Amino acid sequence: MRNLETEVRNGYTIPHEMKQVWSVQMDLAKALIDVCRRNGLMCWMDSGTLLGAVRHQGFIPWDDDIDFVMLRKDYDKLVKIADKEFQHPYFFQNTYSDQNLYLGHGTLRHVESTALCDYELNRKYCRGIDIDIFVLDGFIENPVLRFFHRTATMIVKKSLRGYVADLNDKMKFDKRLIAWASKGLYRFVSYKKAFAFYEQLFRMVDADKSERVSVLAYRYSSHRRIRKRSSYNEQVWIPFENVVYPAPSDTHDALVCYFGDDYMTPLHLPTAHGRRYLDATRPYQEVVEELKQHPEQFAERIKLLYTD
Repeated sequence: MRNLETEVRNGYTIPHEMKQVWSVQMDLAKALIDVCRRNGLMCWMDSGTLLGAVRHQGFIPWDDDIDFVMLRKDYDKLVKIADKEFQHPYFFQNTYSDQNLYLGHGTLRHVESTALCDYELNRKYCRGIDIDIFVLDGFIENPVLRFFHRTATMIVKKSLRGYVADLNDKMKFDKRLIAWASKGLYRFVSYKKAFAFYEQLFRMVDADKSERVSVLAYRYSSHRRIRKRSSYNEQVWIPFENVVYPAPSDTHDALVCYFGDDYMTPLHLPTAHGRRYLDATRPYQEVVEELKQHPEQFAERIKLLYTD
C-alpha cells in the first residue's frame, strides 16, 4: 500500500495506524495469491473485501480486514502445502496448526504484529494481523437432507468449540455445560481426528456437482451467503487499492447473498468480529503483556483506530 498517511474517505477518517494495518493485510493477501498461483489453486475476494473492491476500489473505509474464499478441493491442497509455502513472518493458522482454537476455515497471520479482540487477552493461539480464507462447500438443495446435514455438523462444531472454550470466561449455562462435556470427551477422542471428521461431513457434498455453494463451515445458513457455483469457475481481476485481486465472475450474485440488492449504498456497520486492538509494528506477545498491566490501553487504541 503506497499511501500510509491519514486520509478521509466517504467522510470517514482513516488514521495512519489503520493504514499500516491495511498494508500488512495486503502483504498477506499477496503472499496467499502468490502461493495459489505457484500451485495451480484459485482464490477469490469475498464478503466486505469484494464489496470494497466493487464499491470503493479498495478497502471499505471503516473495515479492518481482508476476506478470501476458496473451493474446498483447493483449500484442502493449500492446507497440505502451507507449512512449506508460508515461512516466517507468515503463519497459516487453522485447527490443525494451532490446536488452541476452533476455526472452521483458515487464516494467514503475520506473527510480528497484533490483532486481538477484548476477550482474547489470555488466549494461547497466535494473534498476529490476519486475513481470512473461507471455504466454499456444496449446498444441499433438498431441505430434509439439509436439515440432517446441518444438525450433524452443528453437533460436532459445538463440541469442538466447547473443548477450546475458556471456562474462566462469562458464558451461559448451556454453553458452559457443553464446554465441560467436550473437555471430558476429548480426553478420550483425538481433537484433530474429530475436526477431520467435521470437515469430512462437508466433503460429502461435492461442490463441483452442486448448483450453489456457501461458507457452511463458517455459518451454516439456509438463506444467506449462498451463491452460484458457476461464479467460481474462473477469476476476474479487479482493482483493489493500488493492485488487482481475483473476484468471482458474477460479483453481483456474490454480493447480494451477503448484503442484499442495495449493496452499493454505503452503510456504516460494525465488522463481524467487533473492534480489535491492531498494531502493525509490535508482536502480539509484547502487546498482550503490556495490556495485562495496563488494560485501559485497549480502549485507547480502539479510539485511535476507529474514528467514528
